[in-house]
Amino acid sequence: MTAPLLEVQHLTKRFGGLTAVSDVTFDVQPGEILGILGPNGAGKTTLFNLLTGFIRPDSGRVAFAGHDLTRCSPTQVVNLGVARTFQLCRPFVGMSVLENALVPCYSPRGAGTRENPHARALQMLEHVGLTQQRDLPAELLSYGDQRRLEIARALATDPKILLLDEPFAGLGSSEIEPLSALIQTLHQKRGLTIVIIEHKLRAFMRLVQRIVALDFGEMIAIGDAQAIVRDPKVIDAYIGKSEAAIATA
Repeated sequence: MTAPLLEVQHLTKRFGGLTAVSDVTFDVQPGEILGILGPNGAGKTTLFNLLTGFIRPDSGRVAFAGHDLTRCSPTQVVNLGVARTFQLCRPFVGMSVLENALVPCYSPRGAGTRENPHARALQMLEHVGLTQQRDLPAELLSYGDQRRLEIARALATDPKILLLDEPFAGLGSSEIEPLSALIQTLHQKRGLTIVIIEHKLRAFMRLVQRIVALDFGEMIAIGDAQAIVRDPKVIDAYIGKSEAAIATA
């Protein structure tokens, strides 16, 4: 195996008497899609917030491409090549879809691509299928298209790794399949390394290669996706026998 792109070592975060993330250790290899699985309250989004500098760990270390991210701010993290989306879509209200995509093009990393910002923003919208909606007020987009805009804004920072926090949340089945295809295209054609949190198990299983399973902040399993969904601890904590059967079918 090549050197990991992202390394998480003994990461722990407490909020008062609650340990949200407890001694979590894993790595992400270049070019893979890694899934983070677990029930509500398992610590998944807290983990993303730790990886991207939105909160600081109480102990442990995060390293990315040779850089120690543990005490970096979100701005420093994104400028090193780590981009993310969020559970809740929050476009810049009062701005067009194109203007939303333009904002990250002026970040130090986005500007460092040496592309014209306007042309780069249009290119990102083309990647996610929003070219026709570029002049529409961003808040008028459908929820599925707002998800695509979130991804476009993340791509505009020229990331080496993309962290997706429940990209299928709130979407109907007719929206999930094309968004899943977009994620696969970003992985295969752009060579993006991706880490994904998701509750829609069937779509999740089609995308990921390895899974880190969390429960009450602790890592209860890690490994090949098909093996993890058969793991008794994962079935008891999250999946249930019927869902496990669907996922492995």
